[in-house]
Amino acid sequence: MLKNKIITKQLSNKLGVSISNFDCSKEIKFDDIELLKKIMQDKHFICFKNQNLNGDSLAKFTKNFGDLEAYPEKDKTKGKIEIFNVSNVSEDGEHLSPDDQRVILQKNNSRWHTDSSYRYYPSIFSILYGQETLPHEAKGGQTEFSNMLLAYENLSDDKKQLLEPLHQVHSYNDIRRLEPGLPELTYEEKSNFPPVSHPVIRVHPDRNYKKSIYFTSNTSLEIGGMGLEEGKKLHGWLVDYISQDKFCYKHSWEKNDLIMWDNRVLLHRVIPYDYSKYRRAMIRGTVEGKVPVLGPFSNEVRLKA
Repeated sequence: MLKNKIITKQLSNKLGVSISNFDCSKEIKFDDIELLKKIMQDKHFICFKNQNLNGDSLAKFTKNFGDLEAYPEKDKTKGKIEIFNVSNVSEDGEHLSPDDQRVILQKNNSRWHTDSSYRYYPSIFSILYGQETLPHEAKGGQTEFSNMLLAYENLSDDKKQLLEPLHQVHSYNDIRRLEPGLPELTYEEKSNFPPVSHPVIRVHPDRNYKKSIYFTSNTSLEIGGMGLEEGKKLHGWLVDYISQDKFCYKHSWEKNDLIMWDNRVLLHRVIPYDYSKYRRAMIRGTVEGKVPVLGPFSNEVRLKA
């Protein structure tokens, strides 16, 4: 069984473990999958060291945890539409210009976000494999995570009361509002992903109805349920608040790291780097969500209270 074979290491007191001596490209037993799910539930982040994967084997590993999401835009994927090319390197190995639309989309990832929040059923897990990583002397390129369960716990009572009835509109098309260098989506792409609204305070039935903060900075920069200027100001406050070191873990990449995280309770962002000088090539599989985001006033939650 997995727990008898691997070496685990706590990465921080906020979140995360590192797992060594485990091959993600091989068939995984049911009991081991369940153990990995439990680790994710407790620690929210796993780094599997020294993996050897491609798009097919990454997709196969990701499917152990659920159905794969298809990415909204075909031309920004790597090979198959279920595997997203999170890179400034093309599928053919070309180092892309910082002005290339595929790189502009990566730059938007330097804003705090949770993957697929623009879906009515947002994703559960993201699984990201580092094919090419920055040299150790380079500045930036890490992926930083912030624990939203911990961030909620540390809110003052008046801030909790303020945030509970509020929501945010998440729109894939609105990435163009933040990154006007991206081309317009097609009508079909827009119709496949209409804007959705999620509560800013998320309730987790599978975690004994614990609460976390749930918002993003890569689709919009305002909180709804209040005036526009108030909503922008509150969004800015949230960004500063969840960026505190006491909530965050910064992952410094080594080649062939495979990281897996829980989008329901973590926000993440890439630390900006010199896109023209360094190559950074990664591929991502995403586990599809099956339930909507519940807030404090959702019927399922209110009936439980």
